[in-house]
Amino acid sequence: MIKVVLKVVLGVAIVLVALRLGGAIFLKSGLEAGRNLPIGVLDFSKLKDGVYTGRHQAGRWSNEVKVTVSSGRVTDIRILRGIRFATPKFAEDVVRSIMEAQSLQVDTVSGATITTKAYLKAVENALTEAK
Repeated sequence: MIKVVLKVVLGVAIVLVALRLGGAIFLKSGLEAGRNLPIGVLDFSKLKDGVYTGRHQAGRWSNEVKVTVSSGRVTDIRILRGIRFATPKFAEDVVRSIMEAQSLQVDTVSGATITTKAYLKAVENALTEAK
């Protein structure tokens, strides 16, 4: 009976260690690429009016946005799907920063640099269609 309990406990411990290692690898995968993700420079004033969808595929940082351009200005950005910031306010801050600056060259959210860059890249991919 004790041997069976020990085997079960050992089996559970092995599974927990494997899950923890797998989780750590998942959480760290893509960090360096995300930090170094290049964000292009676009002249917003030359964008064609319309509604454009952009995606950024990068594992857990994958997302999709819808961007509205009117009279050479980005007038709306909607997050259709993707990763969440710690609070929705951070996402609103990124969207507001892009629209106020009419540029993708905005500050990233401290502590959420990779998440911010992933959304900036999705917006860039949408606006690439508007050139």
